[in-house]
Amino acid sequence: MKKSMKTATGLALAAVMVFGCAVTSFAAETAGITVNGRGMIEVDPDTAKIYADVETTADTSIEAQTENNEKADALKSAMLAAGIAEENIITESSYVSPERVYDDETRQYITTGYTAYANISFATKDIDNAGKYMDTALEAGATGSSVSFYLEDTSVYYADALRQAVKAAENSAKTIAGACGVTIKGITAVNESTSNYAVEEATANTTVMYEGSTASDSAAKGRSVIEYDKITINARVSITYAI
Repeated sequence: MKKSMKTATGLALAAVMVFGCAVTSFAAETAGITVNGRGMIEVDPDTAKIYADVETTADTSIEAQTENNEKADALKSAMLAAGIAEENIITESSYVSPERVYDDETRQYITTGYTAYANISFATKDIDNAGKYMDTALEAGATGSSVSFYLEDTSVYYADALRQAVKAAENSAKTIAGACGVTIKGITAVNESTSNYAVEEATANTTVMYEGSTASDSAAKGRSVIEYDKITINARVSITYAI
């Protein structure tokens, strides 16, 4: 299921889909019924993180690093001007490495220069304009740019999924009890198979498209349009009911 950036209305209006299912078993040795319940919620992401690379090659390591730092500063300034908050700008990695080639005559590697590299991330709640921020980064001198979408806080959605999992388990237990001609008397044990720290909250898949008559024309004009998938949050429980 994908949602176009042009039709996204934000997390508050995101369509939430809840599913419940259960796998059941009858445990005679425990004088009870043990069932497994699952809850699943799909929700739109609420945060976009744009990643941008800056890279410079020079004769010496200090020259490469100095020039790359200047490019990184220019990139940050452009993103600040575009609306990214300063506290949401993070340098994810930075390094300088030698460029080497193998000399057949000497049978040794020769250093031909140095490359400085930095990867900087820019987080924003303005996910509708993720494509605009990517374009801004490239126009400001980034050698590459990508974006990922995620939920900043999954706790509310996980709680909803957990409630659905418990309800699914209860429904299964009642069905089994009725089919077996017994009555459920209460819960004797509950095991949460997932926790809030093990929620399936992988970042949404993204696709870059371009507005305009052709992709090449629109790309040249810097109007990237991003599509992304909903994020799935799962919860699982195992509950034993006394009979």
